[in-house]
Order: sequence, then C-alpha cells, then structure tokens
Amino acid sequence: MTTFTNDSPNLAATYDRLSNSQFESGKRLVERLAVGPGQRVLDVGCGTGRLARWIAERVSPGGAVVGVDPLPERVAIAREHAGAAGVTFETGQAEDLGAFDAASFDAVSMSAVFHWIQDRRTALAEVRRVLRPGGRLGVTTLPRELTHAGTAAQVIAGVLSAAPYAARVDLSGFAIASRGLTTTELVTLLVDAGLELAELHVMRRERTHASGEEVVDFMEASSFGNFLGIAPEDARPAFRAELAAAFEACRGPDGIAMRDWGTLLIAQRPA
Repeated sequence: MTTFTNDSPNLAATYDRLSNSQFESGKRLVERLAVGPGQRVLDVGCGTGRLARWIAERVSPGGAVVGVDPLPERVAIAREHAGAAGVTFETGQAEDLGAFDAASFDAVSMSAVFHWIQDRRTALAEVRRVLRPGGRLGVTTLPRELTHAGTAAQVIAGVLSAAPYAARVDLSGFAIASRGLTTTELVTLLVDAGLELAELHVMRRERTHASGEEVVDFMEASSFGNFLGIAPEDARPAFRAELAAAFEACRGPDGIAMRDWGTLLIAQRPA
C-alpha cells in the first residue's frame, strides 16, 4: 500500500533536483489552463513548489497561488524557496480542502499527482467545491492501458521476472502499477463529480537521465520512498543495483532515454 511516511529530507531534495521532466510537464498543463494576471490558483500535490512558483509569475500582478502537499519535507523546501509574493504552501491532502472557501479559486492544477490519491471521488468533489463556476481543473497522470509500454515498466518487468524477485515482489505497494486509471475510468470520475471535460490528450513523453543510478533515484524520490518498497527489505540493495544496471544497459548517445505515455486533461466546473 502506498504510504506518505517513507519520505525524508534527502528524498525531497533529490526530487527537487531531478524533477525537471515533471516540472516541464506541469508547465504545459498550466498553459492549457490559460491562467492569467489576477487569478487565484490551487496547486494540489505541489511537491517542492517549483510549478507553483512558476504559476505565481503568470498570475502576477494581483493573483495568488496556494500549493498543497501531504509531505512536510517537500512543503519545507517549497517554503524555503517561495521568494515571490503571492505564493504560499500548506501541508494537506487532496481529499480535504476544507481550509479553502467554496468557489475561491479560478483554477486547480493536479500535475503528476492523481495516481497517488487514495480517495479520488472525494478529491474531485473537493476540487469542484473550491472552483468558482466556470473555473478549470488541469490533470496530468498515467493511462493504465499504456503503463506496460513505457521504458521503465519494460526494464522493471525484466528484472522482476528473474530470481530471486519473481515470487517475492508485491506490486500492490506501487500506485502506478496497482492504482492507475484507464482514460475511460478517469473521464467517468470527472463526469460523476459534476465536471465537464474540455480537453483530453494522450501523449508520448521522454526524459533523459545521466545514469542508471539517477533513474532509480528519480523513481524512488518521485514515489516518496515507495518504489523500492515493492521488494522485501532484505532484497532491496540488490534490487536497486540490478535495476540501475538494467537501466544503464539502455544508454544511448545522449544518455538514458525514458519513454512513456501521459494523459493531460482539462475539465471545467459548469458556469
């Protein structure tokens, strides 16, 4: 089961250092939300705050951004680097946005976070509540029907199919494998929440890492300490080393290219 208790200051700092690909993906999402000066934006699952700070520049002057994340170590980094006026960060979860008034935001961003949320129906109900009529929600996540087509899934499957992992690994601990939604399921949840679908895109993505070790570092940091937990504790050092070697074997002239597919959607609270 995915937990928020495995995070650490080191993992949070590693994520902040290696999260360029997710930052760029988040910027593309916010561009589709078309936020502008004077607007209020809620960034759910803000992590270390890079995207929220970028949004704050787009809604200036007169706008405001609030970033919310359940991981205190990441919120601490976000606050440390907040800098610009008009951006604040709070510890909290998508399922409980009770700190915010109804109809108090023009847009809500959920970049690379939806597959980690435990109670998605409650989270979407909360998003709808805090959005003003006509306000927009942006989501990027992983389409479950394409999970196994990506580089990471193929490499990991190759390692896990061999001894000693084949009979000892519990994939239920990894949200992307166990809790990802198909595109149809995602759209159904939105409609059930009373939101109108405005845009839906499924796109191939690519990020490049300098080494196999860096790939594993990113996967562990972006899963806030849950990824390596799919293996028994006594097997994790060997599992990590074999994964790093397997990713290293994928090296090309420009580094290790990691390809996958992502879903980007924009929904709107009816006016």
